[in-house]
Amino acid sequence: MSRKDLSGYYAALGLDQSAASDQIKKAFKAKAQEFHPDRNSAPEATRQFQFINEAYHVLGDPQARAKYDAHSYEPPMDDAAPPAHAVDPVVCSVCQRVTAQPRYAIYRQVISAMFITWRTVNQGIFCSECGAKNAYRASLKTWLLGWWGFPWGPIYSIQAIIWNMRGGEQPPLNNLRILSWQAIYFSQMGRSGLARAVARDALTFGNKIPESEKLYDSQTKKLIADVEIIVAGGSPNDRAPVLRDLWGFRSKAFKVQLGTVGVLAALIGAIVLFTGGINQTPAYKHVPPTEAVVPTPTIGFRPVPTKSTTPALTQSPVAQATNADTLMTAPQAFNEPVVSLPATGRIRALWRSNPEILLASLKVVTATGSPNYYVKVVDWETHAASLIFFVRSGETTTVRLPLGVYELRYAAGEKWYGEEYLFGPNTAYAKADESFNFRAEGEKISGFTVELIKQINGNLSETRIRASDF
Repeated sequence: MSRKDLSGYYAALGLDQSAASDQIKKAFKAKAQEFHPDRNSAPEATRQFQFINEAYHVLGDPQARAKYDAHSYEPPMDDAAPPAHAVDPVVCSVCQRVTAQPRYAIYRQVISAMFITWRTVNQGIFCSECGAKNAYRASLKTWLLGWWGFPWGPIYSIQAIIWNMRGGEQPPLNNLRILSWQAIYFSQMGRSGLARAVARDALTFGNKIPESEKLYDSQTKKLIADVEIIVAGGSPNDRAPVLRDLWGFRSKAFKVQLGTVGVLAALIGAIVLFTGGINQTPAYKHVPPTEAVVPTPTIGFRPVPTKSTTPALTQSPVAQATNADTLMTAPQAFNEPVVSLPATGRIRALWRSNPEILLASLKVVTATGSPNYYVKVVDWETHAASLIFFVRSGETTTVRLPLGVYELRYAAGEKWYGEEYLFGPNTAYAKADESFNFRAEGEKISGFTVELIKQINGNLSETRIRASDF
């Protein structure tokens, strides 16, 4: 079938009707420079420049171009249907083959760079194989180059990939007309069964055209009536073949692209899981300060800004307790006897008791199966120990200490050898990286809860230390 360039827009830009959108833009720029009135003083230059702009306004927009192309292949408007004279078939604009399922399709691709995103299309009449190749190329370019623009790159890329997976955008009016023409061609070739099958596909697109548009388009109404005649024709024994789906969700092209999306999603998931496993190693959880109402303070205090916290990248407590590279300096031969674990709670308070001193609460929680903890609360500035307490595995304790800024240090392990040797050669030593600022604000005193339980959402990071620094 020879397509008509009704208004001469393609000819004005010197393009074939199968030109891609980037070719149209390039041709327009060249023609605009050639006929711009400031550059060309010929009498017809201004009129030609205006016509070139008009052509680009239509062909440069995918939807407007599709409507323009729809009128390039109008079947004859004779009263008889199908027409008596032979018609040329619709051919693929790429490989020039005649097929039973040509489609007018629009494929989208996206290219981004920082804050700029470009969208281009490739549209025309394609056979299913050439359509699939266009979809693969457009989606591959979008996968590689489309995501890197903010904020539209990811949004447009997802839209383009989904459109391409579905066989591109297929305007119903265009496909009604080319499939109707193709049905007429097969009917005249004596292949009435195939003609009826193609005509049924044409009616599928005809049903997608809004009724409001059909009412004002006498050609479309006449065309649908002619196609219905082809579908209804044929003898009872002339069974129309069922055309295999070469464009929809059952097509090979859709399955290939869906498989590609699945592979890429699995690859991204594996990367996220791998990096997440590195960057989200369970940390201890530091609960934000709790508050208790107390009498108005009778002594002063010096507020110190609380440092920000960062999720920890540390080993689990059990691994710390059994790690061979522990930093404790231990005797070569350790034969000390195991003794009973201290009870959970305070061992020693190294500050002088005074009824006027305001006290704050520190709650420490451990999980069943975790190590036991020997904890020191150390003054942040002087590094002098203020409080020592013990927490058995799976138990919880609440201790009280004067207002101030402190550092939390702890030794962890399984077997207890007394305060001189703690948990023996396998003792793991660490300190919390965040300071704990126990302060009073009016009648409220801040307190803390620390969960010595490794968890993904933990917000209390820690640092391994030597036994001598404990």
